[in-house]
Amino acid sequence: MQKVNTLIIGGGPAGLMAANRLDLANHPYLLLEKKARVGTKLLLTGNSRCNVTNHLAPNAFIQTLTFKHRRFLYGAISQFNHTDIINFFKARGVPLVLEENFKYFPKSGKSNDILNALLQDIQPQKILTNQTVQTITKENDHYLVRTQNQTFIATHVIIATGSHSFPHTGSEGDGMRFANQLHIPFIPFTPAETVVYSLEAVTLFKDVQGTVLKNVRVKVPGVKNPLKGDVLLTHFGLSGPLIMHASEFIYEALNQNQPTIHLALLDMNQEDLINLLLKAKQENQTLKAFLLPYFTKRFTQTLLTIIDRENPSLASISDKQIRRYAQMLLAFPITIDKVQNKEKAYVNKGGFSTKAINPSTMAVKTHPNLYVCGETLDVHGPIGGYNITIALSTAYLASQAIIKNSHSEE
Repeated sequence: MQKVNTLIIGGGPAGLMAANRLDLANHPYLLLEKKARVGTKLLLTGNSRCNVTNHLAPNAFIQTLTFKHRRFLYGAISQFNHTDIINFFKARGVPLVLEENFKYFPKSGKSNDILNALLQDIQPQKILTNQTVQTITKENDHYLVRTQNQTFIATHVIIATGSHSFPHTGSEGDGMRFANQLHIPFIPFTPAETVVYSLEAVTLFKDVQGTVLKNVRVKVPGVKNPLKGDVLLTHFGLSGPLIMHASEFIYEALNQNQPTIHLALLDMNQEDLINLLLKAKQENQTLKAFLLPYFTKRFTQTLLTIIDRENPSLASISDKQIRRYAQMLLAFPITIDKVQNKEKAYVNKGGFSTKAINPSTMAVKTHPNLYVCGETLDVHGPIGGYNITIALSTAYLASQAIIKNSHSEE
């Protein structure tokens, strides 16, 4: 049995940031990683370029998150925000550059540089690889952490095992197992930020697969306000930033037997669209001529086939039919068959319930000196540097709390 003050479980960005802070404070710790090397999933992010953070200040960052308890993250993001992250990597020889006026990537374009920067100040002997944690139990004032071949006794434990996304990287949903062992509330992992499958979409748009529809709004059952962004028509259904962002809500709708979403293909309200159609009717335009300024020729032809293959002169149809066209263009129904599973989703929803966690320290309220950070928490953001920021910020908060707690015990 090996005794250690602090044990970090998980060698992703959260675990590595915690190790950085503890090392800087000369605080005794060990990091356990189940794979043969740390940072396996980190190396894959952003197409192996690693979108580390974005340019949003704490308030704006929090406001763009979609889950109801997003204010839980305010303390962490305020303590260690995008500016702190940029400075952290710059100090370690990895400058970040802004792309699309929003996302920060390493200037080199290599995720490996981000991993090396996180490892730069960590003593190699503090990282133990090929260590799969099987159980965590509370023993008086300490925690017994058992791997497949070793037992550790620790005063402090940080759980940073990620979600259930891309399990081949080591992110195998271990958090749920630990939560059950310790009787801590946990929300099961479900897919978020992923694609959706729709045979109807494949059939309707088979001739225009690969088309990107700009500034589309999607209405998902159970979600009050439409979401807006770009949609990619694919050989399996729908993808693109808007669909990926909406996927967690589509997943919930499917579970409620509400499989139909509605796309507003034009960026305008119904009254304005009807007025434009009526004006085009007065000018004796065809439906195709009306649609062409808004879409590519190929997509216009496909849409025309779906709406009214006759391509009538608008002057020849009734105002009631005009309204039907407007309804179709602003609430185009598509039936979704399924959402990509959580193992292949870029992000998972779920994790340790934030109700069980102190937002000022990331400590479990019922378990002194037990901390949870990163994707193992029931917090997540869209693609765009949110989730690595959350991982780094929550790990910073947890490690700082441990350092402060240890000083007070001396």
